[in-house]
Amino acid sequence: MLMKGYCLCLLLQFGRIFGGNIEYDGWANINLQHALIASENPVFTERGNVTIQSLQTGLSTVYQKPLSQTDRVKLRDLAANNEFYQLKSIVTASDGSESVFISSVKACMLAESDLNDILSVSLDYSGKVVTVTLAVASTATCEGAVVPIDKLKEFSTSVYVRHPENGPVPDTITYTQKLEKQAKEKGEVKDNRSFLAKYWMYIVPVVIIMVLSSAANPDGAATGNNAAR
Repeated sequence: MLMKGYCLCLLLQFGRIFGGNIEYDGWANINLQHALIASENPVFTERGNVTIQSLQTGLSTVYQKPLSQTDRVKLRDLAANNEFYQLKSIVTASDGSESVFISSVKACMLAESDLNDILSVSLDYSGKVVTVTLAVASTATCEGAVVPIDKLKEFSTSVYVRHPENGPVPDTITYTQKLEKQAKEKGEVKDNRSFLAKYWMYIVPVVIIMVLSSAANPDGAATGNNAAR
């Protein structure tokens, strides 16, 4: 019984973890930095800030300053050379913990989309940010079109907070029955039932056959009684 209760509690715990909704609400702040020069050791500079006021609802505020003329030229050159644009996201949670995520997209796709991008913030069941990824909002294809530098003024970013997807509820009854069956097969569980409780399904048919045979041949029974006298 102790083992059975332990397994049941463990499965219920897994069901809670994979159930699909975060347990509590909170906030998170994301500092955005980007690298505008292709390098094995990129140098990140300030891009902006995202504040998620509610992790449950995904309500957020985005602040990003316009790009300087120098940064526009760097981004245009990055796109022309078919390099990657890299974004560093520094996440500060409501409990004070900090995590860093780096993602990238083709700079030419970002330039052709007129700097319209998407920031996806994924949470685990406890509401902790586990990934921050960057994507391009439009269907840019990097066909080599020259993007006027005037279109690279400021980022227009949409933020999406993604919760864990609903998982299947574990079938605890079937699983515990399976564990009991395996334990019996290994001899780990002693069957303390009485003889009748164990083998009634074999005894009852024999009794029924005997009763039916006696009822079908009453004369034979009477002859046997007379002979005995």
